[in-house]
Amino acid sequence: MVKVLDVREADPKEIVARLRRPGGFLSEKVRDAARRIVNDVRDRGDEALLEYTERFDGVRPDPIRVPPEEIRSARESLDTEAEESFGVAIENVRSFHEREMDHPWEISRGGATMGQRVRPLRRAGLYVPGGHAAYPSTLVMSAVPAQVAGVGEIAVCAPPGPEGKVSPNVLAVAGLLNLDEVYAVGGAQAVGAMAYGTQSISPVNKIVGPGNDYVVAAKLEVFGVVGVDAPAGPSEVVVIAEAGAFPERVAYDLMAQAEHLSGASAVLLTPSAELIHSVEPLLSGEPADLITLVRVRDAAQAVEITNEYAPEHAHVISEDPEAILQSLDAVGMVAIGDFSPVALGDYAAGPSHALPTGGAAAWASALGTHDFTARTNYIRYTPEALAALGPHVERLARLEGFENHARSVGVRLRKEP
Repeated sequence: MVKVLDVREADPKEIVARLRRPGGFLSEKVRDAARRIVNDVRDRGDEALLEYTERFDGVRPDPIRVPPEEIRSARESLDTEAEESFGVAIENVRSFHEREMDHPWEISRGGATMGQRVRPLRRAGLYVPGGHAAYPSTLVMSAVPAQVAGVGEIAVCAPPGPEGKVSPNVLAVAGLLNLDEVYAVGGAQAVGAMAYGTQSISPVNKIVGPGNDYVVAAKLEVFGVVGVDAPAGPSEVVVIAEAGAFPERVAYDLMAQAEHLSGASAVLLTPSAELIHSVEPLLSGEPADLITLVRVRDAAQAVEITNEYAPEHAHVISEDPEAILQSLDAVGMVAIGDFSPVALGDYAAGPSHALPTGGAAAWASALGTHDFTARTNYIRYTPEALAALGPHVERLARLEGFENHARSVGVRLRKEP
């Protein structure tokens, strides 16, 4: 049942507390279960991996790694029109992420040189969710930024279907992207395998990709052993719409993200009671239970609530959407204007659809090439540059009580024994 709220006089924090956001991956029950699974996979390898896959997915994949001929066959069997659409999506995603690449730099002054190398990770693990649906689009959205960044090895984990096979569409996209390391495993057990390694899966440097609460919790558990991206769990959207918005379009904007089910959240913020009354009867089915329609005072309050909520997506339908865009500082991705439905970004617009959820947009960014690179800083000093800076370093080191730090500089300045 659709929830309707009037919050014109309420405090933003109180409003956000009333909006749907299960945040299951933070619960002790989910964290404990994920911890047990990843630790078991760490300790028992493939044996545990196969047991959990049989328990949760009802199948026991044999082999765990998808044979190259299956990937090739899926690629060759892909419908021509679908291949064309995936091609457009891949090109747009590649074009966007090529422009966001970090670049090395160096600066010198007075004999002192400092700089930064930007280096790709050697090996990345990509999680492609299953469950309610297969998501070949997610493989595009994570693999392409990794390839643009120059990652040397890419491992893909995706849950097997009822016959023990990975979705043919996911395999077809793997073929289009020339990825040949795909494993028929999902859930927290896949995260454990990529983090610690098993007899079949070599460990990676970083794990990225959205998933259910157990997948997100598992990534939090292995953080430190490997790198992970921002929490990317159940889908979220906040639609900020003014009175002139078309009710049917707004309804489908909300239903589109609620369609993911499994903890999804869709919220309309509008000052128009008439828009709420027009949208509500257009919402139906199971997705409607995940939707909240909220009447606010004005656009400024809508922005305030959105920034407090920090959603995965925001869609702004307004006479002055640019002004609202510049005020939104806690959103994973903003769709601007009536002709920019969020679904464009979900599939083919260009920016990765792997976005922070659960409030993480307040501090985290969308998945991008920066997730697949690391930066190495360096310094290079001449004797003259050392003579200029060295005495300051000696003084500061001694102030903190680190005599050997000071001496490591002084021995070069005064040729101490």
